[in-house]
Amino acid sequence: MSESLVHDPRTVQILRFDGRLDLSAPEVRRSALEVLENGGVVLLSESGFELTAIERDLISQPQELLAGFKEPEVPNGRPTIVFDPARGKITRHFNTVRGKMVRANVRRECRPQLEAMMARFSTWVEETVATLFPTYEKVLVPDRVTYRPYARAARQALHVDSSYGYPTQGRGMFRLFCNIDPKHRPRVWQVGEPFESFVGRFLPSAKLRRPHWTASLLGHLGIVRGSKTMYDQMIAEIRRLAKRDEEYQRTAPREIVEFPSGSCWFAITDLVPHGAMSGQHSLDQTFFLPASGMKDPSQSSLRILERLSGRLLA
Repeated sequence: MSESLVHDPRTVQILRFDGRLDLSAPEVRRSALEVLENGGVVLLSESGFELTAIERDLISQPQELLAGFKEPEVPNGRPTIVFDPARGKITRHFNTVRGKMVRANVRRECRPQLEAMMARFSTWVEETVATLFPTYEKVLVPDRVTYRPYARAARQALHVDSSYGYPTQGRGMFRLFCNIDPKHRPRVWQVGEPFESFVGRFLPSAKLRRPHWTASLLGHLGIVRGSKTMYDQMIAEIRRLAKRDEEYQRTAPREIVEFPSGSCWFAITDLVPHGAMSGQHSLDQTFFLPASGMKDPSQSSLRILERLSGRLLA
């Protein structure tokens, strides 16, 4: 059974499927793809990634999982743990917390179990995506898995995703999220207006700058992957303008959406203005989705930005 959770017609569509359902059913696939490519969110409320008893015990006590554990001063859900499915290991990944670069240090004795959980999650994600979105199976480029062990209690500004260390070069950021909180608390987002009206507010003020020399250095050192295109610069600038616009953040249309423990949800997050508000213990995997791989490439953020700006961006 599915239902739309939209109450404010100015915001993006949230399509919710309740109960255990057949993800290969033609109507389920058709409606999910339509909402996803229109810049909405697809929620499977009872079909998320299921932890084993050992995995549940592993994450239930973060202070035993993480070396030097202490609750962050700023409850923004950081730092995160990043896993590279291609290498089968957790990578060194730093987050900014109150201007400081910090890393979630996994205890050496816990690392094999956590890597096994994140590898199993990645396999489950690929199988789930292939079942629900079969047309994407051969065009998606898998990327990182992210685990968020820390609690969030600070509202994140409405924004669309851009990829700093991993320039998308015009590809969409298709992501599957799961709430795996062993204490059964919801993960809460605010979700905003459709992409075209969102970027239309900020595009006239967007100023594209030539890449700084440090971008080339970071690429040479392997810290970032690939070079930024005009698309990467534009989407990052729009994200920056939106997050810093206090009036917009105060008055923008939005829906508050709760994702229950045990659920999973899909979004092309460069198309969906969103911001996390609360929750703890979530997993997600990112894929890169070329515009040409979509059923309707004109709905991609790349093609919409090219049409609105009147220039080729990738």
